Parts: sequence; structure tokens; C-alpha cells
Amino acid sequence: MRILIVDDERPLSRHVIAALTEAGHDATAIHDGESALGEAANASFDLIVLDVGLPGIDGFEVLRRLRARKITTRVLMLTARGEVTDRVTGLQLGADDYLPKPFAMQELVARINALSRRYAEEPALALRVGDLELQLADQSVRRGDREIALSSRELTLLKVLMREPGRVFTRTELCERVWEREHEYDTKLVEVFIGRLRKKIGNPALIHTVRHIGYSIREP
Repeated sequence: MRILIVDDERPLSRHVIAALTEAGHDATAIHDGESALGEAANASFDLIVLDVGLPGIDGFEVLRRLRARKITTRVLMLTARGEVTDRVTGLQLGADDYLPKPFAMQELVARINALSRRYAEEPALALRVGDLELQLADQSVRRGDREIALSSRELTLLKVLMREPGRVFTRTELCERVWEREHEYDTKLVEVFIGRLRKKIGNPALIHTVRHIGYSIREP
């Protein structure tokens, strides 16, 4: 993968580039948010490793602007902040994964390799599970010939599930990805929204409960 490292710690950036090069990736480093926005818009990167604590424009604002410009490049956020709120903020803004600092270089490489496997295909124009289709361009949802109207939260929840059909998401993970929660997770809220999605999507059922674990979407 072609990877852009955005971190103002230059020695760390050099170590990350060396580790990723050894793992078979093509990595480049820059050190501020403004440059990150320009590089992401003008170059073809498969992944951006984005530090939160950048000078000037911080990593959260960089990510917000990238997503506002419809730049869908995968983003793994690095943060020295361990609070749940910061991790959730990154996920809500559109990050694909996060890793708190300090981190083991082996874990960073492993997470990047996992993202590479997860999104090995070209970015999809639509997500499909069985006869359910979610068009990413206009955020429309259809099942067969029937259009399905969803709230923004329902749409976000469905998108998380449909990006990885067959994967079981825990209720806590869905809380982090869809709702901003601090130290407590309202898993009952997840159950309510899963129920709404099931009702709107209809039968045969596509969203399945995995007892004591969470939820998964898959073909009937």
C-alpha cells in the first residue's frame, strides 16, 4: 500500500517509514496538517496514518476536512490521548482505526496490514448484502425495488454493519462507532436501533443477533 504518515515527531516518522518499508509498503512522511490536506487531495494514497497532536490544524480537523471533501482514503489515527471520547471522536469523524501512543511498532504494522486486507478491493460505489443495497454517493437504501427511508443514525449503523458482512460487532463497538459515548455505553440504545433497522429492512432477516456477543449482517 501507498501510505502517508502525518506526524510532527520526525524521528518517530522515520522509524515508522522503516518498519512499513520492511513490511512491503511504500510510505511517505509529512509533518503538519496543511500539508496533509494538500497531499491527500493531490496524491493517490491507500492509507493515511494521522497523528492527532499536529501543529496548527490538528488531526481531528484534518480528518473532518478530508471527509467533507469526499476524500475516502482510509485513516488510522495516532493519539497520545487515552480517553474514550477522543477515540470516539476520531471514529465519528470517519477514521477507520486508531492506535494510542506510545505504541509497539509491531502493532502499528499489524493494524495497517489488517486494514489492507479488509479493504483490498477498490472503494465501492455501493454496499450490498443479498438484495439490500446502500448507495454511498447519495446515501440511498433499497431492498429489491423498495426504497427504505432511514434516519442519519440508522444509516450510519447500517453502513458500519454492511462494510463488513458476516463480522460480529459487539454492542460496545457499535456504540463507539455510531454514538459518542464517554465512559458508559448505552447498549440498550443499540438494541433499539437494531430493532428499527430490522423492521424497516423487512424479511427475510439480514441482521442477526449473536447471543451474548452482538450483531452481524449477512445474507439469509
